[in-house]
Amino acid sequence: MEEGKLMIYGTYGYTGELMVREAVKQGIKPVIAGRTAEKLNPLGNELGLEYRAFGVKEAGTRLHDVRVLLNCAGPFSATAEPLARACLAQQADYLDITGEIDVFKKCYEMDEDAQKRNIIIMPGVGTDIVPTDCLAAKLKEKLPAATSIDLALSFGTQPSIGTVNTSIESLGRGGVIRKNNRLETVPNAYRVRKIPFQNKPQWAVTIPWGDVFTSGISTGVPDGMVYMALPKPYIYLMRLSNPLKGLLNSRSAQDRIKRLAGKFIKKGPDEEARENQRGQFWGEAAAPNGDKVAMTMSTPNVYSLTVETGIRIARYCLDNHGKSGYYTPSLLLGSGFIDSIPGIDIRML
Repeated sequence: MEEGKLMIYGTYGYTGELMVREAVKQGIKPVIAGRTAEKLNPLGNELGLEYRAFGVKEAGTRLHDVRVLLNCAGPFSATAEPLARACLAQQADYLDITGEIDVFKKCYEMDEDAQKRNIIIMPGVGTDIVPTDCLAAKLKEKLPAATSIDLALSFGTQPSIGTVNTSIESLGRGGVIRKNNRLETVPNAYRVRKIPFQNKPQWAVTIPWGDVFTSGISTGVPDGMVYMALPKPYIYLMRLSNPLKGLLNSRSAQDRIKRLAGKFIKKGPDEEARENQRGQFWGEAAAPNGDKVAMTMSTPNVYSLTVETGIRIARYCLDNHGKSGYYTPSLLLGSGFIDSIPGIDIRML
């Protein structure tokens, strides 16, 4: 196997293209990949990169010389498992930028196989879930007796269509919290609270985000929820959606809602927005004796942050790291990994 070859899959999506351009800027010449050759061709020709067109079920025959696969193609519920299994077969590290709980669970179940094959499997190398995962690990270090860690995020920017589609899919399944080291299904908008983010307090609602699962893996803390800042009308709509979950989870309803969303949202934030808008994060750990520790984190634009952390982790995996198995960002690189990113501001409350 040729050393040092990075493949980025899903490169004609919004975040995938940003990843490719940053990799090239840093002197990496990734192989770019996706399902459609006609969509890969313009970026490949512009940047002088090799490109390979294939569906995720055909990935096994296309990774023979790949050391690291970075998957940017959502929905990850459809792409992550087949690509991760192809990486197992070809002994390539698997990374992606998902925030979907089910993807984290399926990848975690591959831990033993990944160790045997001497590869890393690590979903969530972007804003989902690097900042919140590192924040959870820091809170656990500050309060070792913690039995609950709640987290919150405010994107502070226009979402890409991929992020919106993931949110639409979650509406039909309901919410999820972690309780006694188990995932528990709850109604949409199960809890609402005002979160003291660095820029301003914002109303936020519980969502079934990846950290509900992964922060338990990273810290061993049995209980936790994840909140997202949303305007109050959206929170009310989430609660009103609960009696309709069965309908919203149907393929036809999902397709209709996604088509409607696609008419209003085409791309994520433009370059000016990525330069100026900031993401906001919060976390609170609590112990049985009543002790609490809370932190806030302000970051560069969440899409810029995803690109920065994704390429850094890919570079780490391209080196001879000597590690294998399933990892979260803080388990692989430590809670201080987030501190190494320019523009990060972490404060104790």
